[in-house]
Amino acid sequence: MHRGLYNMRKIILAAAAVMAVAAAPAVASAQTGYLGGVYNNVDVDGLGDADAWGVEGSVFFPTSGSLGVEVDASVVDVEDGDTGYSLAGHLFTRNDRYLFGGFVAVSDSDSSTTVAGGLEANKYYDRWTLNGSVFYGENDDNNVDGYGVNVGASLFASDNLRFDVNLGWANVDAGAADDDALAYGIGAEYQLDTVPVSFGASYARIELDDSNVDADVVGVVVRYNFGGTLFDRDRNGASQANRNGLGAVFSL
Repeated sequence: MHRGLYNMRKIILAAAAVMAVAAAPAVASAQTGYLGGVYNNVDVDGLGDADAWGVEGSVFFPTSGSLGVEVDASVVDVEDGDTGYSLAGHLFTRNDRYLFGGFVAVSDSDSSTTVAGGLEANKYYDRWTLNGSVFYGENDDNNVDGYGVNVGASLFASDNLRFDVNLGWANVDAGAADDDALAYGIGAEYQLDTVPVSFGASYARIELDDSNVDADVVGVVVRYNFGGTLFDRDRNGASQANRNGLGAVFSL
């Protein structure tokens, strides 16, 4: 990979990790979630692009009452670069009207570790879900920290067809440099009716204001789901891993 692209990918990673983390009562009586394979392409303006492939998983564990725990993980190998690992945990209360809770997330790549945490919430309507989060993250290895906010919405055309939109902002402090990052994106996921396999695609645009650096992130995913339809996952299962448009970059 071109060294300029390699270094810029680390900057984009730091901004995205800060902006990432980063979807009725909890009626499920057993663990629900999914396992999947992912492909990402990160294209930094003027510096070229890089491909990445990996695996991901998410599991929801219902507890007593309305409390629930979700764990998300991924391993992604970057073309001519590092292998990235990420792990996130969510603790929240959920009913048929809303979800509210907190999360912590850790990502590691080439001995560089980013830790992030914050609060998250969903508001449920008949066929769509509004979501939002506030967060803080830091990477001591690269002397980067930041904070921000993320909002999004998911629309269900059917129980197994979901469309997503997302908008996020963060202030990123990288030592002597201080920058604002804006991210916005769209996505969709469709699960087959005959077997619990789904196919998803996403696009996100990340813009660093002062640095004049922009990046396009395209992601494709294939998942094996256990625990019902995509709508069931949103209201009763492992819903929080995809509550932002930056998951593809975060897993790098």
